[in-house]
Amino acid sequence: MTPRQRFLAALRREPVDRTPVANPTSIVTEDLQDHVGVFFPEAHHDAEQMAALALAGHTVLGYDVVFPVFAGGAHEAEALGVPVEWGGKGRLPACHQGIWKHPDEITIRDDFLGHPAIATPVEAIRLLKAEVGDRVGVMGKVYGPWSMAYHCFGLARFLKLTIKDPPQVDAILHGLKEIAVIFGRAQVEAGADALCYGAHITADLIRPDAYPRFLRDIDREMEEAIGAPLIFHCCGRTMDRVHHFNECGMTAFHFESQNDAAEMREKASMTLVGNINNPATLYAGTVEDVRREVFQALDAGLDIIAPECAVPLNARMENVRAVRESVDAYHDANG
Repeated sequence: MTPRQRFLAALRREPVDRTPVANPTSIVTEDLQDHVGVFFPEAHHDAEQMAALALAGHTVLGYDVVFPVFAGGAHEAEALGVPVEWGGKGRLPACHQGIWKHPDEITIRDDFLGHPAIATPVEAIRLLKAEVGDRVGVMGKVYGPWSMAYHCFGLARFLKLTIKDPPQVDAILHGLKEIAVIFGRAQVEAGADALCYGAHITADLIRPDAYPRFLRDIDREMEEAIGAPLIFHCCGRTMDRVHHFNECGMTAFHFESQNDAAEMREKASMTLVGNINNPATLYAGTVEDVRREVFQALDAGLDIIAPECAVPLNARMENVRAVRESVDAYHDANG
């Protein structure tokens, strides 16, 4: 199978020749930037540099997909007017300040797709598709309305509204959902095979029943509205709410190492992507530590192997590459 065939088949939970390694979040490290000669923050703003760095995920690290949207919701946020600190070689972008206080203030500009922060990743996907064709998977990324609300309204203020004024939360989510649809469709039209869908409705921040109360019905519309398989991404502890996520209507779930892979496989009905630990394994561990954890994830029955979230920029490139090498070693040993 080609990498793309392998990735798309695994998304559908169909037979594959070996488990794909496909990252729905960034795998860029400082030493990968050195290797390619392309650096943050310039790679966030220049489509050719973004595509070159994303391509290295396949050509250098051996993953079955290329993934160019390295920042978490920052592109959409800047296009909406949120101040973005774009970081540097050793710092990922961050949004520190909301811009709206009421859902009536939500405004999506008519030229949203033409804004440089949006046009750049869309063009990078187009360049990557032209480069890899049907041989390698191309993955994009959007932030769903819950995650975008953190950027646009401020995390603390938005979460307080879930208690003080739930109807206002509903209005915010409905006002923001079109952003993911517009940006997602543009990426699909440019050549993306699937998208990561950020929905940070984690146990670290909010109770489990917030998902069916606020987000489930919106999320059920998203895959059809965007027109591609979506990989639902939620950071942190999610075992207490995965039964709700099963109802989201999306193809896959990308989850973190705070959740046991075998238990997640028992509880999740979606395709599972994950969940190799970042701080202890990819940053502080050895290649052998990576191999041990990858083998455990494969024994647990995960469909696609990937780091749990955006890889720390100061992690070692050899550890990130070892995820691919460990999957190959597992299949070589098990036939």
